[in-house]
Amino acid sequence: MAPKLNGSIVIHRLAGDLGLRSSASPVEAVLSYCQRRVKEFLVDFADCGTPALLLQFLANKLSTRLCEIQTDQELRSLQREYVSRGETGFATLVNEFAADDTYGITLKLQKPHFWEPRYVSIVDSRGRKKQRSYHTKWHELGHLLILTDQTRLAYYRNHVQSQSKSAEESLVDVVAGEFSFYAPMIKPHTKGEISFGRIEEIRSALCPEASAYSSIMNLAKLWPTPAIWLEAKLARKRSQEDNGQGSFEFRQKSLPVLRAIHTLANAAAKELGLMIIPNFRVPTQSVIHQVFSSGTDSSSAREDLSLWCSSDGKRLPKCSVHIEAKRIGESIHALVRPIS
Repeated sequence: MAPKLNGSIVIHRLAGDLGLRSSASPVEAVLSYCQRRVKEFLVDFADCGTPALLLQFLANKLSTRLCEIQTDQELRSLQREYVSRGETGFATLVNEFAADDTYGITLKLQKPHFWEPRYVSIVDSRGRKKQRSYHTKWHELGHLLILTDQTRLAYYRNHVQSQSKSAEESLVDVVAGEFSFYAPMIKPHTKGEISFGRIEEIRSALCPEASAYSSIMNLAKLWPTPAIWLEAKLARKRSQEDNGQGSFEFRQKSLPVLRAIHTLANAAAKELGLMIIPNFRVPTQSVIHQVFSSGTDSSSAREDLSLWCSSDGKRLPKCSVHIEAKRIGESIHALVRPIS
């Protein structure tokens, strides 16, 4: 993600608008800028020890009211509240959130009371959107963290997930990911052997609104000892994915198999050269495949990474590992750590 964004003229322009020195890595420069801002804010709140507290604290510092919408009635009520005050930007609020893929909107008040925040960040937590609400809140704050004089008059932003993301939207996702699991607050708790149980304890204590999915991925990335996270689902080889040109007979022959569709090796694992290649087939002998095929919720086993082999014969190097596999929705998630 970062290499592509670093080449975006939009991101270079944004970095310049923020007063940052021109560089080949504007994404890193913007992240450093946000980190400095957050550290400066935290001088006023030295006891802020969790991302959950940081979320509310930054909302106050960035002058926005976070409004989490749980029901249709709450959305209509919020719209009436502000329209009755002459805030015409709220007139289409219900329609804006009618789309299944609109998750959050931040509106700038035109006639704020002297005592209230200048912005209102509305987060849709109705139905299935609830699982993304934590990230959506951080996404809205991310926009305000990088608000420049050139965009300060923007009336609102509408974040639609199904459309191709603009460079700025993608950058804001990076910013949101940085602070929703803020490393200085998370790392002191990442001790001992990584496990789903330990990750859940940390999530519950530090950021209970975060989804299990994002918590597993992000905490595995921050864990100090070598670990690989992967998500396995039924999928075809990338070369066999239907692009609209393949024949019906070809698609029938290339039935999906269980593959590691997403993988992430943390820094300690990369130092050891440990990785699992995305879209590799999950070996039928692996506990990951056994949890998938048996319908059980979780299991663990000692294995060797050399079991992993591609259809062209490429095999992962020998390495004894402990694998813990867990069913989450339609996917099987796994934590892989080397055994010395």
